[in-house]
Amino acid sequence: MGEGESAEVGAAVVMPNHVHLVVRPSGKESLETYLQRRKRHSAREINRLCVRGGSLWQEESFDRIVRDADHLWRCLQYIGRNPRKAGLPDHEFTRWVHPVWVEKGWSFIDDEL
Repeated sequence: MGEGESAEVGAAVVMPNHVHLVVRPSGKESLETYLQRRKRHSAREINRLCVRGGSLWQEESFDRIVRDADHLWRCLQYIGRNPRKAGLPDHEFTRWVHPVWVEKGWSFIDDEL
């Protein structure tokens, strides 16, 4: 993490009705605080772009503590497969893995998407 960053995002999958993140908060901010801040900022931007207002995200989030490298790999593959499991065409989702992770061999198995 760079100076002043509150979290490191290792991977993300953005789908029409939800988002998956693999994120590691810094010691400065709790996961709950980080997610609240990200939700607030993204809701404001999405509402601005869609010329609308009101709630966007659910209050609750589902989170999981990743205990080791094997668990991290399984989580990465789970979120990477999620759009296909939902039957989404390519243009309805975005998948991203941090370039440093990719350099180290951490990516989605089905990178042909």
